[in-house]
Amino acid sequence: MPTEGVKDRCFPKEQKLARLRRPYSTIARTPFRRVTDPFVATQPINIPKSAAGLSTLAQNIGESPEVADAYVALLGALRLSRSLATGNSILVTSAEPGEGKTTIAACLAVTASLAGQTVLLIDGDSRRSSLASAIGISESVGLIELLLGRIQVDEAVHPVPALVDSPRAGLISVMAGGRQSAALLPAVDWVRTRSEFRSICQTFDIVLLDSPPILAANDALLLASVVDAILLVVGAGSANLDAVRHAKEQLDLVGTPVIGTVLNRFEPKAHGRWHRPYHSYNGSSR
Repeated sequence: MPTEGVKDRCFPKEQKLARLRRPYSTIARTPFRRVTDPFVATQPINIPKSAAGLSTLAQNIGESPEVADAYVALLGALRLSRSLATGNSILVTSAEPGEGKTTIAACLAVTASLAGQTVLLIDGDSRRSSLASAIGISESVGLIELLLGRIQVDEAVHPVPALVDSPRAGLISVMAGGRQSAALLPAVDWVRTRSEFRSICQTFDIVLLDSPPILAANDALLLASVVDAILLVVGAGSANLDAVRHAKEQLDLVGTPVIGTVLNRFEPKAHGRWHRPYHSYNGSSR
């Protein structure tokens, strides 16, 4: 599976993106307000191929305080969202392919696990199955069969011994997209599915669903209807702003709140000045 370098920045300073943030809550150091010193992850993060590779992903995150802080801040802000006051499921998506949503979802799962939370990480992008392929479960039954009511949840969930070197870490379980075609999704009884999906989510501390890009497949909008909140990933330097705006409009029609965005692969030199007064704080002695 081709891996993607990740340089995440939550909420850029560019004025042209500010218009996209106004209709919905944003995620930053302090949730629900605009900030001028957002987090930036400055090193690339790749998804290793194999279940045990999630341990390598955790190690890669831990080797850079900046990367770790960025994901801790993002996860914390997500959990503080009012939309997740009574829920815990988040759809991670983007407007178009190649913006890094799968890597963001995987890194958030590892970060939550390191915080002691139990995690369900779902590969909802069954057309490509990048996440399930990396873990080695791409041929397993999964989300589509579960939504169609053809299997039980324990047949679809695969506990992954991802963080064996972190005894306090919570268990990460992974669900593949499934063997059936995504073309069957319109046949799902979505009223029943919403209730059953939320019951499944209650057995985990957090559920992250990696969906297809909004403008690439209708699957994403269908899946958005069963989760509690949505995180939109925007690729810095590659995203088409009209496409991002159109994706946001499509999500608004579903009604599930978009609680934040991540500007992915942000390059300070290429995209603007960046002031970090606490840049050396992590390296200071106690």
